[in-house]
Amino acid sequence: MYNINGQTRHLTNFQSILFLLIGLLLNAIGNGLTVATNMGSAPWTAAAANLSNLTHLPIDYFLFSFGLIAAIAVTLILHHFDAVRFFRNLAFVFIFSIVIGATATYFKHLGVNDLGYWVRLILDLIGITMIGMGISVTQRLATFLHPLDDLTNVMRFRYFKGNVVVAQTLNFAIPMLISLVIWIATKEIVAVNIGTIFSFLCQGMVIARADRYLIPRLVHRNKL
Repeated sequence: MYNINGQTRHLTNFQSILFLLIGLLLNAIGNGLTVATNMGSAPWTAAAANLSNLTHLPIDYFLFSFGLIAAIAVTLILHHFDAVRFFRNLAFVFIFSIVIGATATYFKHLGVNDLGYWVRLILDLIGITMIGMGISVTQRLATFLHPLDDLTNVMRFRYFKGNVVVAQTLNFAIPMLISLVIWIATKEIVAVNIGTIFSFLCQGMVIARADRYLIPRLVHRNKL
């Protein structure tokens, strides 16, 4: 929805495509930077990496499983099975994993992973901020997004009166707990670094600020 002088209207096809591309581009570049800098993956990616390290199964298995579980959770919360939404968002998981791989490879070719510690840390924090900005845009569009972001969006308005900070922090608490349990049990942890902690603590605040200042006329849809 687009807000003009207090009145909301539906987006034009051009606006929908443009804003979606902006959101996806921010998200893809941000994820590519966090992977290339190797300064800590986002909590769900870190949890998948630790489960993969524990079980020796491919990380993609767990990333897709998380997306599937989130898509099912959204269906249960809404008490309605929207087949188009369900499979479209699952398709997002598959397509976006390819895009992230491509952007990460590009940044590695640029030598990002060979930069000094502090430069990589700054780029990692910038990347995580860009991810939050991208999520903000795609959540407001609510047409094509990762099931985990869809779950946060639904929780935000169903249970927390629009408070994305609480919803995102609770969303991330699950994978952080998974990584913590694995670390306690095995004394080994991977893919967790400063960037992971920053993402856990601050991503909700980044999304909230982006909702307000990045394309401010773009507002959440009335119906989730």
